[in-house]
Amino acid sequence: MTPTASKAGPASHEASREAARETVQSIYVTALRNTHALEKQAAQMIQRQIERYEHYPVLTQALRLHKSETDQQVARLADLLHGHGEDRSLLKDMVTQTVGNVAALVHSVTGDEVLKNLYTDYSVETYEIAAYTSLIALAEEAGHARDVETLRLSLREEERMAEAVFAQIVPVTQGYVAREARGEKADR
Repeated sequence: MTPTASKAGPASHEASREAARETVQSIYVTALRNTHALEKQAAQMIQRQIERYEHYPVLTQALRLHKSETDQQVARLADLLHGHGEDRSLLKDMVTQTVGNVAALVHSVTGDEVLKNLYTDYSVETYEIAAYTSLIALAEEAGHARDVETLRLSLREEERMAEAVFAQIVPVTQGYVAREARGEKADR
């Protein structure tokens, strides 16, 4: 091996490790941005549901609590993004919020709005659980141990809300059917 070749080897290896770190960091920040936009959309969806539900007080109370948590999650994610020298994507925020608004509009004109929203709520919660689980793995991979506890807090909140929504599927469905059978307005 020539002296030049032995010097190029470690430098090349270090450049490769740096490129890998940059790749992981880029993936992590993108995931933070995506989750930030998702949480903003979720906050709007929850607020619309709180404003519309009249006959489902236990579900409404769970939504109120989670709206507060979701607002805190949005702030925590914004702080994490800022800590990594990033700002949220305004365009992505607008697109995901528009999609959420369209979905809510479609559900609000159907007779079984509360049931469809309940299904959507549960699926969103499980999606968020997956997103935070992935973010934790990415933070660990990127060497951002300080971010992990913040992300775990949000993960615990999402897991709790998924359980709360799941626990409401049967009672809300039964209440909906009972109201419909009596000829009462049951959709909200």
